[in-house]
Amino acid sequence: MVYRLWTPRHWLTMRARRWTVGVDFGGTNIKVGLVDPRGRIARSRVVPSRRFGRPDAFIEAISNAVGSITGTVGIRPAQLRGVGVGAPGTVDVQHGVVHACVNVAGWHDVPLRRHLERRLRCRCAVDNDANLLTLGEWRFGSGRGATQLVGVTLGTGIGGGLLFDGRLVRGASGSAGEIGHMVIDRRGPRCGCGRRGCLEALVGTAAIVRMARRAIRRGAEPLGTLAREAQGCVVPRMVGRAARAGDRLAREVWEKFGRRLGIGLANVVNVVNPDRIVIGGGVANNWALFAPALRRTLRAEAFEVPARAVRVVRASLGDRAGIIGAAVLVWNEIG
Repeated sequence: MVYRLWTPRHWLTMRARRWTVGVDFGGTNIKVGLVDPRGRIARSRVVPSRRFGRPDAFIEAISNAVGSITGTVGIRPAQLRGVGVGAPGTVDVQHGVVHACVNVAGWHDVPLRRHLERRLRCRCAVDNDANLLTLGEWRFGSGRGATQLVGVTLGTGIGGGLLFDGRLVRGASGSAGEIGHMVIDRRGPRCGCGRRGCLEALVGTAAIVRMARRAIRRGAEPLGTLAREAQGCVVPRMVGRAARAGDRLAREVWEKFGRRLGIGLANVVNVVNPDRIVIGGGVANNWALFAPALRRTLRAEAFEVPARAVRVVRASLGDRAGIIGAAVLVWNEIG
């Protein structure tokens, strides 16, 4: 019989393997978190991503952030269970290639997994960020117990993820769930993808700002005052603040937002018949302002039977969902 001698190095390696790093990167921020087996984030870091103009600069920033955050617990990236990354675009999960990011310039057929594995010396997995929000909410959040789950991210872009019977549906080329780019109004505003009237063009951040500026021209207060104090800069958070302060026109912005989103989700309900829709992303912080209009519109526009079957709920993991979902991806894809 051969007995293995367990040295301090072996114990450190075993302890390190319990950690997974999740990365959620988008056009505004790169969020990195060290996740334990229970889905708890022990350490996290946010790096502004607007300073990085090229994919190689993004990759370097992600690698540096992973190295920095693992260093806080005394381990190296090579000792991790793995690193999961959520990218805001079309991803070939099998090969770890990001084909395109609509709202992040310069990303065309980038072999992200290969680059990260070379730099970090550990296993990596890459998927669409909305898929990972859906995966995280299904495992640890508002999607628990759902069998036919749709996840939706609201922000600069509108992303979607489909998780049926515990498995993500990615489609033939990895682009399943791109609900933000179904055309709602062909004469509507131009979308970042180049088409007109996509759901994203009607309810993304730019659309909220556009509606808010119209409201300001009509005399919206205190929204107008808040915009002037910010030197003309208008963001969704400001529109939510004004609406909660009693600004009637700001409230109308969220009412219209909810109706438009409700039309889009009614189409999703008719097509895939989910039992739950989980809505997250930064704009979801204004949930109470748009959810009633969303639900009313969905019930009115979707077929009666699937509309009765679905629950529309707010994501409960907040801005942690992408990081946690990226960790779950590692557990599922790497083990």
